Amino acid sequence: MLANRTALVFVLAVASYASSAFALPRTNCPLREHHVLSVTPYYTPKRVKKGPAMLRLRGAELFVEAQPGLTAEWLQLTLERHIAEPHNSAAETDCALAEKNVSVQVGSGGNGFHVWIVGRDLPEAKEILRRAKLLLK
Repeated sequence: MLANRTALVFVLAVASYASSAFALPRTNCPLREHHVLSVTPYYTPKRVKKGPAMLRLRGAELFVEAQPGLTAEWLQLTLERHIAEPHNSAAETDCALAEKNVSVQVGSGGNGFHVWIVGRDLPEAKEILRRAKLLLK
């Protein structure tokens, strides 16, 4: 009887370890946990030689509705942690944070938060904007 219990405890311990060690990458998008009120293209100026500054698309600016207890710092940390985790890009085709070279910045904005999601080049910026628009409810 004791041998059976010991074997059962061992099997459960191995199963628990295996499930955590070989867990699939996280596939949910933390932005889906919040009410996104608006999504607009995010542009930055780019100076071309001595001519006037031109605007280039860098990604998306989202406005997230305020929630009790949510701070800009906490939202920033949550989004940065998600970016740092390994992703299954096939499973996250609708998450604006799933692009390879994405960066994020969060700022307070009255009754909500501005979230800037930026890519490194134009194709990434376009994809970030496309995916961000999917968050509108």
